[in-house]
Amino acid sequence: MSHARQTHRVKDFFYKLYLSYIPNGRDNIKQIIIKVFFLISLITLIISASYLTNYFLSAKKQEEIIADTRSVWHETVNQEPIAPEQPSAIELLLQENSDFKGWITIPNTKIDNPIYQTDNNDFYLTHNQQKQKSAYGALFFSSDNVITEEKTDKNLVIYGHHMKNGSMFANLTKYKSLSFYKENPTIEFSTLYKKNTYKIYSVFVLNASKADDNDYIYNISRKSFLNDADFDSWADEAYQRSLINTGVDVKNGDNIITLVTCVYDFDDARLVVMARETREDEEPTVDTSKATANPSPRYPKRWYDDRGIDFPFN
Repeated sequence: MSHARQTHRVKDFFYKLYLSYIPNGRDNIKQIIIKVFFLISLITLIISASYLTNYFLSAKKQEEIIADTRSVWHETVNQEPIAPEQPSAIELLLQENSDFKGWITIPNTKIDNPIYQTDNNDFYLTHNQQKQKSAYGALFFSSDNVITEEKTDKNLVIYGHHMKNGSMFANLTKYKSLSFYKENPTIEFSTLYKKNTYKIYSVFVLNASKADDNDYIYNISRKSFLNDADFDSWADEAYQRSLINTGVDVKNGDNIITLVTCVYDFDDARLVVMARETREDEEPTVDTSKATANPSPRYPKRWYDDRGIDFPFN
């Protein structure tokens, strides 16, 4: 009898829920509308909660993957093997993913990541360093770049997402600030074959669509030049566009890295940070005391149009 009463109470409870929240034959039009609105709101809340839960779990998983990789890199890259059979950091990362091609560290940012490369620039936009589907993707070299022991391109282009939690290349936007640049003017960069300090010489906003700048996109991917004058012309445009007058020179023949991420100055805009390798005859430091904010950097035409400003460049 006790079991029967319990079963009856449970059925009665769910029946009351049904009458209270599910449209039924007892309801008038107003009650039906209220209940439908409630159900739509409830479903929306459940979907949103599921999305947010998945987002934060994905973020946590991604941070754990990166943290493990950083531990491997920083604990072994500068150490001599204890035994001949002990793999190096590079060997360990290549074992995890044969697409591994380099590492980048920028002080006082979350940028301390491995870099990968495939023949498909879209792959690491949607896959992490373990080749798993991920909105975070991974940092990657342009598929056009050559990075071998025999030859490495003079300008390596590296892409990364601008994630809301500050991961991947999101912290590149800190270089819009003169004060941040002055405190952090260099980048530590390695390929499989070489490691050095790179000096930032230009930071600017670029368009990804020709329609946003009079059918023109400044070619940040150039790797070869006709002569010094051709290179100087290309470099001068980077200086003209730079938000900061860094005072760091760049010459034809310097090794350059070009970092690219999304930025929100206008739809489909990009932030570009360009740095060149420390030369053999100079210290790996930068005197930033004379660095200044550029009072009139060249933006894409879309930037001026969105602000109702006449485009000041031909």
